[in-house]
Amino acid sequence: MKKIRIFLVFIAITLIFFLTNNVFAAEETTRLLYQDITINEDGSITVKEAAWLNGEYNGRLRDIDFENTYATTFTGIYSNFAGNTDIYNGTSMKDIKVYDISQENFHSMSDIGNVENTYKEVNSASNGKYGVYELTQRSSDTDFKIYCPDNKNKVICIEYTITDAVVIHNDVAELYWNVLGERFEEDVQDFQVLIHLPGEDSDVRIWSHGPLTGENKILNSKTLSFTDTNVDSYTPETVRVMFNKELVPLATKKSNVDGRENILRYEQMMADTANRERENAKLELENEASQAVLDLEENSRIYYYNTALELVNQLDEQSEQKQNFLDRIEKTKNLVNENWKQNLQYSLESLEDDNYDFLTRSRLEDFKEEIEEGFDEEVKEEYLKIYENLEEILKAKEAGLRKGFAIFVIIINSIIGVFAIYILIKIIDERHKFKGQYYRDFPTEDNPNVLEYLMKRKSTNIGFSATILNLINKKIISYEQIPNSEDITLILLDEKYTGTSAEAVVLNLLFKMVGKDKKCKIKDLKNYGKGTYNARRLINKIDEFKKVTKEETGYKEYFKENGGTIAYIIFASINYMISLCMAFGVFYGLSDCGLQVLGYLLGISVINIIYLVIGSKEKNRTSKGKETYSKWLAHKRFLEDFSKFDEKDLPEITLWEKYLVTATVLGCADKVEKRMKMYITDINQGNANQIDTNLLIYQSINLNLTRKLNRSVQSAISNSTSSISSSSYSSGGGFGGGSSGGGGRRRPEEAAEVVSRINLKYRD
Repeated sequence: MKKIRIFLVFIAITLIFFLTNNVFAAEETTRLLYQDITINEDGSITVKEAAWLNGEYNGRLRDIDFENTYATTFTGIYSNFAGNTDIYNGTSMKDIKVYDISQENFHSMSDIGNVENTYKEVNSASNGKYGVYELTQRSSDTDFKIYCPDNKNKVICIEYTITDAVVIHNDVAELYWNVLGERFEEDVQDFQVLIHLPGEDSDVRIWSHGPLTGENKILNSKTLSFTDTNVDSYTPETVRVMFNKELVPLATKKSNVDGRENILRYEQMMADTANRERENAKLELENEASQAVLDLEENSRIYYYNTALELVNQLDEQSEQKQNFLDRIEKTKNLVNENWKQNLQYSLESLEDDNYDFLTRSRLEDFKEEIEEGFDEEVKEEYLKIYENLEEILKAKEAGLRKGFAIFVIIINSIIGVFAIYILIKIIDERHKFKGQYYRDFPTEDNPNVLEYLMKRKSTNIGFSATILNLINKKIISYEQIPNSEDITLILLDEKYTGTSAEAVVLNLLFKMVGKDKKCKIKDLKNYGKGTYNARRLINKIDEFKKVTKEETGYKEYFKENGGTIAYIIFASINYMISLCMAFGVFYGLSDCGLQVLGYLLGISVINIIYLVIGSKEKNRTSKGKETYSKWLAHKRFLEDFSKFDEKDLPEITLWEKYLVTATVLGCADKVEKRMKMYITDINQGNANQIDTNLLIYQSINLNLTRKLNRSVQSAISNSTSSISSSSYSSGGGFGGGSSGGGGRRRPEEAAEVVSRINLKYRD
């Protein structure tokens, strides 16, 4: 039951968290992402990156990988130049700087260096902070968490240097760099990269890999660029620059092989493949446009008109069919417009029919979309006014629905409240069935395992430990302190004893499984479950003990046959789910009232959680069970106040052992033990009446045994659980052009998959 309660509370809290917590990074897209990359003479690159975010956010997350941990070793063969070998890894990231620029002052790539506010690195910060950042640096990557809320209207910038980014071949130098990365979490609307060489090179080349929409250019003998638009999240974009190695005289990462011809060969192959894909895409688009025009001519509807026009406008201006398609679309325009107006009128009549019974938020929004699809502006304006009038009518209708729904929710949750109060009264009455404050004697002769089940309606490790103590109290087991050791040996005195089923399980575990020759050391019990085989045996015995305890308690008739706790939890859970669905289905579906939804969910969550907590405490005891339970609570109060009694009011020391047993089950053994120790100390100091010394020593050892036994049983079960868990098996020439496919640094298995697809595609 506890797990169910925790799970339901977790659901409620999680839901509330997601409804109230602002996102950290951008909600949908990055408006622009600009990178200004400078290649340095020592082979490093310095990157300045600016991000203009969209949506609501608390800051920016940026993960930068400078080493491909899945890269294979570079050996100089042709296939190594595909970019997946370790020679293309950077070594480290240094000279990190974070700053921002006001959005109103950011207009182009040239504005990246205009620092307005420099950020400070901190170990941690909370949402809403501004001007600080957290940094997580590893051997292969660096993660940034930059705090800059959207209300600051800033362009967030980072600057860093990657060492050993440039590779020196025998004949040329090259930079092969993943400028976006596979872990970039947002879509990017405008992505621009500017690359600066250390000096001029009239024979510089550039290639790019990734989506075919990317485009690279050589702006001059020292500057290159790469641009792309509407890049999806988690899409790598890679640029490759080949240039004169004399421009990086201090670079140290050398391949010791010629690189130029291998690079040109690989990039030509990638460009040819990309060009074929582009051509196929153009042909496919033209075929789709042709089909869309045919569909329009057969169905003169506004949907087909807009679809055909959109596809035809995407065709290249050099397409031979584009103008023909546009002329054919134009011929359908008047008929499409008439059909559109007729459909609008039909939709309007259906919304106004039967006193607006069919007027719902979704249908009204569909009507608005239907209006906006048309191209007759005069008619659109007329129907948009009608739409506004219908919206006012719908708002009034929604207000009535919300009022009715609110009344329904109040009634349902009032019923829950009444149930909760009723259960609470039952629980209070049960606890005070016995009217006295203390019950000094033992209310029943129940064994400790049954007593525990009566109090908690479950059996635990505490009941197992207390059963051992009770067998000692019954003189079935004795114990002795091992000389020069803190360990204690349990000794079976009566081998023929026939007690309860639970006691039989305990005796079997101690003296047949763990111990031998009618002896069992506490230390051996503690360490028994460290092996998998023994662990399973011990857990099985504990489970058997709990099972027979439940059966033994059943004979006492302390509980009704049909327990009510599960029913309470199911009732509250069903009510919560129904209320949750209705909240979204009615509140969210009828109008934009997010705060009302949140307030409702908070209220319903609190009510249901309170109900579950109260309901879970109802154990559904019989009249006999309630009275016995109440007496044992009074006995527990007596034990808890043990330390308050004068020496003359204390029970006889011969009963202490039995008191310790029940105190262990009732959860107050520490208090009782403390008072007993004080009394023993007083006797030793001559401040109390003298008693049998042997009995005093015996009780002193008994106090020590209680603690050791409880800890040992718990350790044995923990070790067993751990043992069982751990054993489970758990452009081709590089002078500028479009991007080629690929672009990411793939894992070996991903690379094999790509090769397989290419072979299959071009086999014929």
